[in-house]
Amino acid sequence: VEMLPSKSSRGVCAAVAILSVLPVFAWTAARVHFVNGGNWSVLFCVGSDFPMPPELDAGTYRVPGAGYDGQFYRLLAHDPFLVGNYARYADAPQLRFRRLLVPLAAWLLALGEQRWIDSAYVAVEMLFLGLGTYWCARLLARRGRSPLWGLLFVVVPGTLASFDRMLLDGPLTALFAGFMLYCEEERWDRVWVLAMLAALTRETGLLLPLALVSDRCFRRDWRGAVQFAASGIPAAVWYGYVAARLPLDKSATVIGIPAWGLLQRLLLFRSYPDPRVQLLLRVTDFLAVLGLIACILLAVSWLRKRGLAPVPICVGVFACLALILRAPVLVEAFAFGRPVSPLLLWIMIEAVDRKTWSALAPPLSISFSVSLAFARPFVEIAKAVVGR
Repeated sequence: VEMLPSKSSRGVCAAVAILSVLPVFAWTAARVHFVNGGNWSVLFCVGSDFPMPPELDAGTYRVPGAGYDGQFYRLLAHDPFLVGNYARYADAPQLRFRRLLVPLAAWLLALGEQRWIDSAYVAVEMLFLGLGTYWCARLLARRGRSPLWGLLFVVVPGTLASFDRMLLDGPLTALFAGFMLYCEEERWDRVWVLAMLAALTRETGLLLPLALVSDRCFRRDWRGAVQFAASGIPAAVWYGYVAARLPLDKSATVIGIPAWGLLQRLLLFRSYPDPRVQLLLRVTDFLAVLGLIACILLAVSWLRKRGLAPVPICVGVFACLALILRAPVLVEAFAFGRPVSPLLLWIMIEAVDRKTWSALAPPLSISFSVSLAFARPFVEIAKAVVGR
């Protein structure tokens, strides 16, 4: 690919991106059609324990229990300017409604038309899936590797979880993929935009502007530091608006003493009700925790040989985040794999670039544990297809 003209190389990478989106969308459509009776709202995992606005509740597919986070981002997509009082239906209104980018993008794509917003939200998720794959393919092609390796983006835990339950970690990881590419190309205007968008996606996205500012400060480039600090202004303004409009959330922290949470997870096994799957889930869960620890160690080892730059600084901070996570985030790979997905993606990219294939095992062990959530829908789809 390096031998191809720039436009040809980008065309190949775009084809890889399309190749990533088509099967994921086909899987999603098959799941909705065969398992959930064609009701696309099932993707938001709206729990029966939570009330919904009457206008959204009608026709919404409900799952037993508390559901999952996507149900709250769906509320924000239908009420992005906080005028409909939808925030009162969220478990942690300030936390959920600070995460504006994906819900607002869905609202804009739907032109504010309520009946189109859910579909637009799914389209935005697929768009970020394609962008993340495209940027990874571009980055690896730039380094002399096949752009097909960009498909690794699809199996990053945050990506898997996001298209399964309409979450924000996949889009943030996609923005981080673009961040890596454009930092390497030194296209700082695009880096600024991606850092600004990441900060509006979720709180961990603020680590991108932080890394940029830290890099400029280390270089004593005070003007550059101020310019990159400005990429966080839209998020700061939105955070202030949300804080002024919504009640303060109950305090809950997911960080603790470094390495203590990981040590607890290695020593305390989860219990599963079905003895038939007990052994499989315990083994994959244990390997996922070991995989996270291995990713932290790999990051420390590889970053020691890199100079100070925005991407290494950002990866280092994500590694620190992984080190201080604790319950309830560490309860399962589906939870702890998501906030550290930029770290896991970087490990995958570096492993391919270095041809250190064994280094793909730690992040993929987390991905495998996350992918077990797809097992039951897969079986049900297979039964439905065979039954026909």
